[in-house]
Amino acid sequence: MAAAKTRLITLLPGADVDLARWLLSLWGIPYREEPHAPVLHAIALRREGAGPKDSPLLLHAGQHLPGVDRIVAALDADAPSGLRLLPDPAAEPALHAEVTRLQHAFRWTMGMGTVSWAYHHLLQDRALIWDSFTTGVPAWEKAALRLGGFGVVRRKLTQILKLDDAAAATGLQAVSAAWDEVDAMLADGRAYLCGGRLTLADLAFATSGAPMVLHPGYGGHLPDVKACPQTIRETVFALRARPAGQFIARLYSDHRAP
Repeated sequence: MAAAKTRLITLLPGADVDLARWLLSLWGIPYREEPHAPVLHAIALRREGAGPKDSPLLLHAGQHLPGVDRIVAALDADAPSGLRLLPDPAAEPALHAEVTRLQHAFRWTMGMGTVSWAYHHLLQDRALIWDSFTTGVPAWEKAALRLGGFGVVRRKLTQILKLDDAAAATGLQAVSAAWDEVDAMLADGRAYLCGGRLTLADLAFATSGAPMVLHPGYGGHLPDVKACPQTIRETVFALRARPAGQFIARLYSDHRAP
């Protein structure tokens, strides 16, 4: 019953969407996801009085919570013992500030780099991104994409995100800079980025970085690296081999339910 009452309306492949899935799982909040294809997701959000940038939209216990920031603000303080992911600003002000800085940088600066690189390359081959666009979405959305809508969505995303080779290269630079920072942080042997415990900074890095390493635990249905062209495989394997890439794999293995 609780799962039916709590709804998560999503743009299926989004990194913040996977972050929201992870948060709800860790907090033990059962929910029903209602995934949608890119661009078409705006229709579902509009029905709930939300805008196209309000994914993931959580409807929970009478609350209308658009986006990860509002989900965390509303629910993290009441999380079970040991699972509060944003440190208390009153009790741990320095740690709160560092976690806040990192999670924002990973979700937005690095995250937009991931979007630019991944969408640019994966949109070149419909087969690579089809599952990310269609798994579990309403039947009419899948039919629309199959009957010519995929080309429309691809053009729209290319226009909105200003995708081209230069944008992908700039995006990869932003990702590499974040990998450099995380590699340096992990060099002292720490298990987590901040405060010796799992925080929102860790999960933000994992979810925004997972599409760059095509991690199979990511909830956005990424393609198998073996199906990708050599240019994608080279980048993926190089990032996987670095400490930051291995950190993402460990976080999904240790803290994400299958």
